[in-house]
Amino acid sequence: MKILIMTILMAATSSMVYARPNRSYTYSQPTKVYSYANNTSNIGNDQDRCQAEADYMAANKISGHVWGCIGSFEGVGYGSSPNCNTCTPSSNMRLTGDASAEDNSGRWYRVRSWR
Repeated sequence: MKILIMTILMAATSSMVYARPNRSYTYSQPTKVYSYANNTSNIGNDQDRCQAEADYMAANKISGHVWGCIGSFEGVGYGSSPNCNTCTPSSNMRLTGDASAEDNSGRWYRVRSWR
């Protein structure tokens, strides 16, 4: 009986087809090097730091984090409006900064911070 079950399991698993990655897809990482002042720690409050980071992201068309975390949690996003979505904290935190900036092609970048 055990041999029969083993044989059936082996036959069933040997005929399974597994998804394989598309081998024809090619991705190359951008080679642009971004230069900026070390971080925004020398800028006033969280709102000012969010605005500085959003301005930098828009000026350089960067759609991700560029400096250290502002506050205890930082969310960044980009989209077609100044109120585009960003990550949000899972715990109850106070919003301390919310800033948006637009690049020359009309794309918006947003940075929010929580403490």
